[in-house]
Amino acid sequence: MKLAILITNPNHHLELTIDAAKLIKAKGHQVTYVSLCELRRMASPEDILKSEGIEYVKFGSLPQNLKPSSGKKALGNSDSVVRTVVRMIFWFWKVKPFIKKSLSDVDKVLLLNDAAFPGDRICKWLKRKSIPFYLMQEGIRFPLPNEAEVKYGGNGAVKVMAWGERSAKHFRPIATQGTEVVVTGSPRFNKFLADIEPRLIRDGNQKVLGIFTNPIDDQGFCSPQAKLELFERFVMRTAPQLKYMNIQLGIKCHPREDIQEYLAVANKYFPAIELPKSIVEAILAVDAGVIMASTVGLELLGAKRKIAQLEIPNYGYVFDYHESADVLAIPIEGDFDLSVLFGGQAEISYFYEHIAIGDAAQKITSVLTE
Repeated sequence: MKLAILITNPNHHLELTIDAAKLIKAKGHQVTYVSLCELRRMASPEDILKSEGIEYVKFGSLPQNLKPSSGKKALGNSDSVVRTVVRMIFWFWKVKPFIKKSLSDVDKVLLLNDAAFPGDRICKWLKRKSIPFYLMQEGIRFPLPNEAEVKYGGNGAVKVMAWGERSAKHFRPIATQGTEVVVTGSPRFNKFLADIEPRLIRDGNQKVLGIFTNPIDDQGFCSPQAKLELFERFVMRTAPQLKYMNIQLGIKCHPREDIQEYLAVANKYFPAIELPKSIVEAILAVDAGVIMASTVGLELLGAKRKIAQLEIPNYGYVFDYHESADVLAIPIEGDFDLSVLFGGQAEISYFYEHIAIGDAAQKITSVLTE
């Protein structure tokens, strides 16, 4: 079997797939990574793939004047005319020729997004070529304002591999006829839990509250300016409590975001530090975390850190974090008490409703080689 693994992120996409890739290769199958990371202004993970002896091809670097994935200007909603035209041109000009060359002779394709560009168009191309493809869940799932007509998980994959039963329940109504939703767990979370287990108890006398941002502007919830304003209002309202409780403030932003931009805003109200770039090290460096709309909330809870979630204007609290007793809601208006975040460890049962226990890489290998 010739398997192609399509990635657009050199970090979590690789962490989700590399263990299964090694197992599949060890069974005698041919595995090739097809990297579109450069399309997201990130470098393909060449050194890691070379060290593992796994073949790869990568998309060429973009001209410097083209917009990165998370920028200051948006092209509009997913159905805007400008966005549609730009993507159509780029698909036919750059992406389709690369995909045609890279995937024409494979037997199966594993990808991590079947709805966002260019994954949506790649899936259509694969279906026309009768090449079966499989979808591995890449992050927590919730409706996005800029989500295309085809929802994530609903583009015709042979199987959708969900992290846990809660995710499977989300995917089943979305999946098209002929798509099977299976629970495999997450290799990335398997490794994450193994990495943090010996270090769950944080050293240090001063408590640390970490703000873990993500590009909710790219997700369509707001503009880049509105995202920073949401962050600024929270820090401004939080500063008196942090000072009273002698809490250190740390910031960990998404790789596509500008940490200096966040630090400049935060330091107007309260001294802030940059947390480690590694998500594991950043989580272990804090006693509690603040999130917007990302998977890092699950990671914090998995590390037994309580979390607070910011209400996003017009959209409320994204995902089902509010169903955990260890999550503090931060309203746009109104009071909140951060001290509840520092009163003991988070309870773990909510986490395991989302992340199945077991060897996820082995389960994924079985799905792809059956």
